[in-house]
Amino acid sequence: MSIFETVKSKMLSRSVEAKERKVGVEIESFYYRDKDFLRIPVNSANQYSASSLLNDISKEATENKERYSYSLEPGGQLEWASSPQISLWDIDLEYKKHLASQKILCKKNNINVGHFSVEPIAPPQDITLINSKKYHLMNSMFKKTGSLGPWMMRNTTSLQLNIDHLDEEDANHMAYIADAIQPLASILFSNAPFKEAVPVGLQNLRWKIWNDTDKSRCRTLFDHNIKNPKNLIDKYTEWLLLRKAIFIENPAGTFRGFDGTLKEMITTNEGEHLIDSAFRQIFTHVRFKTVLEVRSCDRQKKGNEIIPAAFLAALLTTEITRGNLLEEIMTWTNEDRLRLSNSAHTVDFSSSGPKNKSIGYWLEYLCQLSLDGLDERAKIFNIKNERPLLELKLQNIISRGTETTQVQNDFKNSRQSLKSFIRENYLDLYSD
Repeated sequence: MSIFETVKSKMLSRSVEAKERKVGVEIESFYYRDKDFLRIPVNSANQYSASSLLNDISKEATENKERYSYSLEPGGQLEWASSPQISLWDIDLEYKKHLASQKILCKKNNINVGHFSVEPIAPPQDITLINSKKYHLMNSMFKKTGSLGPWMMRNTTSLQLNIDHLDEEDANHMAYIADAIQPLASILFSNAPFKEAVPVGLQNLRWKIWNDTDKSRCRTLFDHNIKNPKNLIDKYTEWLLLRKAIFIENPAGTFRGFDGTLKEMITTNEGEHLIDSAFRQIFTHVRFKTVLEVRSCDRQKKGNEIIPAAFLAALLTTEITRGNLLEEIMTWTNEDRLRLSNSAHTVDFSSSGPKNKSIGYWLEYLCQLSLDGLDERAKIFNIKNERPLLELKLQNIISRGTETTQVQNDFKNSRQSLKSFIRENYLDLYSD
């Protein structure tokens, strides 16, 4: 079997039956010292660190036999990952268990939790990088490939949705649709109102940061000339194999630099771990692993964390709803797609989208379609309707603007200092 066939086969190795399709959610968070509103140190030191938090909360999850898991992002952001579930209600329940464990540990160690997708005050140079060869290699690479890699690694948090595919055609269609709507999803769930203690205005900041991290392996599939659902996974595989490798991972989990393509990296060893490692060196808004991962949504404020997952699942895991959306997207021209990607740099609903209709028009279209999709999911999977997870939030955004805009307006009207405003309104204050 050729390298191409091996990698493609790996991507499709976990196909499931339609009624068994599961989703998984990953949510990242910032953590702050209560005494001075500084991010907790990343690595173990004389004070409680992100590494300490990871160890403690992972141990508790294991002892309680929870199926969800944790990992640490390069700037000390803790990532919670749900187990795969059919119903988002079950993921919501897992997340609430995580919050209960988090509360105990944060209260004990005088830590507060932030709910923005971009660090609102500290610049990346003030955030220590995690002590990991892998992340140091990524940091070195991104210094060469763009101007905002340090911001991405240290100062961003997201929500990511993982979705099972049914077969190759299903994977192709799902990836194509997800890629086309990522600019709109990024606007809809934008939650980055401040940068270096200054309001960002209409900037869609996290989208902007990822856009200037590494043009060769980030952005949309459309940006890499993958523009049609036909044979999409073939084109994606070919494109992936030609990307420059950042690192090579040894079976023991250690890393070193590698000067060559991902194809050349994979061929150095027959181990499947190198294929998995190659998947993790691609950062497009939509990417394949053994499931489809959708990555463009900002981390949401407390109480809204699961909302983007419900929106995306409604549009991507249904038959009728997804079919209607696919039919519409297939009418968009390349110029429409390019215009949409450019408009995603701001959260201005009046900006132009496909067919010269406004971003606001397309957001309303997708919001209604997603609610229809949740009704359809309830029937497909015989589950409690997930619409209550989403409906009120969508109404709020359409009527009042994105979280990015709303928070800035609230701050302006508060007449508080930024630190005081964030502390009172947008942190989980767990400390005594």
